[in-house]
Amino acid sequence: MENISISEGGQGKLAAYISIPESDCPYILIVCHGFRGAKENSGYIFTFAEKVNKLGLGVLAFDFSGSGASDGDFANISLSSQVSDLRRVIDYVNSNYNRQVILLGRSFGGSTALAAAGYNEKVAGYIFWSTPVKLYETFSGLIEEFARLEAGEELEIKDEAGSFWLKPSFIQDLAHHDMKNYLQKSAPCPILVIHGAADEVVDPNNALYIYENTRHTELHIISGADHRFSEYITEREDLTLNWLRRTFS
Repeated sequence: MENISISEGGQGKLAAYISIPESDCPYILIVCHGFRGAKENSGYIFTFAEKVNKLGLGVLAFDFSGSGASDGDFANISLSSQVSDLRRVIDYVNSNYNRQVILLGRSFGGSTALAAAGYNEKVAGYIFWSTPVKLYETFSGLIEEFARLEAGEELEIKDEAGSFWLKPSFIQDLAHHDMKNYLQKSAPCPILVIHGAADEVVDPNNALYIYENTRHTELHIISGADHRFSEYITEREDLTLNWLRRTFS
């Protein structure tokens, strides 16, 4: 995959990888990473992109502002800021390749892809991996001192990757997003939803909610799979590739 930098349309550069097959490419798959993630997806993006390219589809994976190699401070994260980043990427593809796009989002990246619904008529489909749509419920269950964040305090949070700061504006911003309305806007497009039945981070009911509030949606709840699909990555990829082949290839 080619390393690129997207500077158009906003402050700061967005780091990205892009891979376009040599054959005619009618669609480009834009991959949105999850909360605290990065475009490499622990290295899986490279082999996954090769498989997608073999279907005749391009792939662009990018880092949201403040994540990975992109400019910015992670502490400023919000759903609105990530939607703005994704719109910049969609515009970049439109300006440089003039191709329709398919949005693939993992976890909070899927929430971002959904929140961008209706932005551009060139969005042809959506893929949601382990995606929360009940955002307040999800994050209040994840953040131990959520009440302090709600009260206006900045929090230093520690996870397996280290520590990071989160501002109250992150939670406040969620109230500005009507996820059900976004689902209605996305409904004309084909949608693939894949979720682990043993997801310990995002309740599988989120996947059912997406399915029940959209049309043309294919749903897979994978028995035994956790949030990261630790032992089921190949199964998730195969389901995705088969759907892409049937729907867009």
